[in-house]
Amino acid sequence: KTALMPVLLVLLSIFTLPVGYAEMRADVKGESSCAETPVGDAGPSLLQLRTQSSLLNAPKEEPLAIIPAPKSVLRKKGVLEIPRITVDAPAALVRTVEEFIGPTVISEDAFFQLRLKDVKLGDEGYVLNVSDRVVIEAASEHGLFHGVMTVRQMLQKDSNDLNGSRWKIPRVEIRDEPALHWRGLMLDVSRHFFYPADVKHLLRTMALFKMNHFHWHLTDDQGWRFPVAKYPNLIRLGAFRRASPLGHTARTDNTPYNHSYTELEIEDVISFAESLYIQVVPEFDLPGHSQAAIASYPELGNNDSSEHWEPQVATSFGALPYTLSPSEKSVNFTKDVLSEMARLFEKSPYIHIGGDEVSTSQWSKSPAALEVARQNNVGLSHLEGMMLEKASNHLHDLHRNAVVWDDALDSAKNLPQGTVVMIWREFVGLDKQGNKAAARGHSVVLAPSEHAYFDRWQDQKHAKFDAICCFTPLSRVYDTPIRAGMAHVLGIQGQLWSEYIRQGVRNLDYMAWPRGCALAEVAWAGEHRPGFHDFKERLQKRSQVECNEVGRESIMVLLATPCRRGLQGF
Repeated sequence: KTALMPVLLVLLSIFTLPVGYAEMRADVKGESSCAETPVGDAGPSLLQLRTQSSLLNAPKEEPLAIIPAPKSVLRKKGVLEIPRITVDAPAALVRTVEEFIGPTVISEDAFFQLRLKDVKLGDEGYVLNVSDRVVIEAASEHGLFHGVMTVRQMLQKDSNDLNGSRWKIPRVEIRDEPALHWRGLMLDVSRHFFYPADVKHLLRTMALFKMNHFHWHLTDDQGWRFPVAKYPNLIRLGAFRRASPLGHTARTDNTPYNHSYTELEIEDVISFAESLYIQVVPEFDLPGHSQAAIASYPELGNNDSSEHWEPQVATSFGALPYTLSPSEKSVNFTKDVLSEMARLFEKSPYIHIGGDEVSTSQWSKSPAALEVARQNNVGLSHLEGMMLEKASNHLHDLHRNAVVWDDALDSAKNLPQGTVVMIWREFVGLDKQGNKAAARGHSVVLAPSEHAYFDRWQDQKHAKFDAICCFTPLSRVYDTPIRAGMAHVLGIQGQLWSEYIRQGVRNLDYMAWPRGCALAEVAWAGEHRPGFHDFKERLQKRSQVECNEVGRESIMVLLATPCRRGLQGF
């Protein structure tokens, strides 16, 4: 009976594995020990046992605190001690190692060896093998970069080294690739502005967790932040508002607010994002959310409307009535702005053109808008669709693809097929909107408001920074859907609307993390993510690493979970 006990334990573990888990770990064999921690709340699994002579008495492996969870991990015995960081890698990746780990020495006989090789894991996949060296192999530099990010999370300072120059890392073999292509965050810089250094700080954190799309919301009612040489008033007038809302009241703070980016600052952010293999998706929101543009050039609005007309950069939040006129002048304006965006964001295949929350109230009282609707034989709500179609076709002529919020599906019937629909209206139904997009040949990115809006409260005590409303805890983010009917889902994205993210980069960090970590794991691991309990254990361990200041981490990714209280309440 004693001799059979290890065999029985192994069989029991195999039959209690969660769905998909055995496939994930199918490469575990021989005398090697298995990796990491139990999956979700499924109880003991094969990962908690070591395949050695005595499964009963073997010590438990310390879990690897890697976020997002890799696709396949094979634990080996012991750790590799690294006396100094020596590197043999492509030049761009040497800089990555220096930036994320520390000073390096280039050597052919290096401890860190990064090799371009087709490992059959796609453009972003990689293989990491730690034995007597740290070897990363991938088909592209992007894949090698992800491997370095994994190493960065695994490295630990040698506690016995008084000089602080020695490192150690568990011996492992990891094969890893993302489930979804688009893994992103959106940052609204109109309601409250974030300086280039703040944006780069967010990008760097995103890269650590293998996020690869940054959606930059540059224009809205409360301020225009993007320079267009042909329309200087967009910055001279449109970037300035007289005051901002005071908390959640109808009052304002009577404090002028005036911020914008220069072309050089935008180019600097784009260059930094490229070094992190992050694609920047700029947004010019039209034809609604255009009050700042109309305040800059009133002729772009419905100035013949009988509705109250006093265009100024908005000093209140919410969906406001000012919309661009459906006139030829306004259409040409949108084309000019999009051409400038395409020029400045020259490597971005996507440009977001908004299309959400468009009011028809001014159009309904504008003789000019009513005449355009009559001539084109469309209802007022479809004036929005006409403008979006003209804008997206212009982008198509510039060899770019438009991105629209899913509201556009209600009004725009003839968007180019390359147009991507970003579904935020979870209350309408992800499957319903996904099916509608699929029927018209559009891929989708999921940005569901109930799961991925990070401007909402994340703790029920509301103890730290302000929020717009509601409650979106870490566990709900981890359950973000990744399907939408029959649609082809490119990926998922978290939204950082900034109406109430008004206290700078610490406030931004608090709202973005650790919820962004959960979203990153959902996007990377997809249906095979290990489960929230497992994720939370790894996040807790990462929190301890940050608190102990192990390594050269200059980003505080867990400001929302201070060391003294861990992850309680999330």
